[in-house]
Order: sequence, then C-alpha cells, then structure tokens
Amino acid sequence: MDKKIFNKNPRRFRPEKSTSSFRFPHVVDEVKKEVWVYVASGFPTTLAVPHLMKSNFPGYKSCLCNRETFISIGGKL
Repeated sequence: MDKKIFNKNPRRFRPEKSTSSFRFPHVVDEVKKEVWVYVASGFPTTLAVPHLMKSNFPGYKSCLCNRETFISIGGKL
C-alpha cells in the first residue's frame, strides 16, 4: 500500500516548524496594541490580514508596512 503524502502543498504560507497560525512575518507592540505585518506579495494577499488579526490578535490594530520599515522596527525575514 502506498504511503500518503501530507503537507506537500507548495502554496502553504507558514513553514513546517511554525506553531503560530499567523502566516506572515509580524512584530507585536504590546504597549500600543499594534501588530506590524509585512506582506511581500501585496494585493490580494493583504486581504487575509484582517481575518487573521481577528482570530489571532483580537483588540489589536494591524499596520501593514514595507520591507525597510519592518526591518527598522526589529522584524526578521
């Protein structure tokens, strides 16, 4: 009997070892209640951010930023 192959979808967003369900690189500012999110591909991928914010960070504000801003606030890609 053949073995089933799991999780071989090339369109997956998060890496295999990730425990978080938030799929994009992000930095959380607990004081200001903001989550800075970097999305490399842009529209329409950015449409997923509000839905992920509601389920993962309720009560926080999402801020989309470019690569330079994300790195300057301490994000790692």
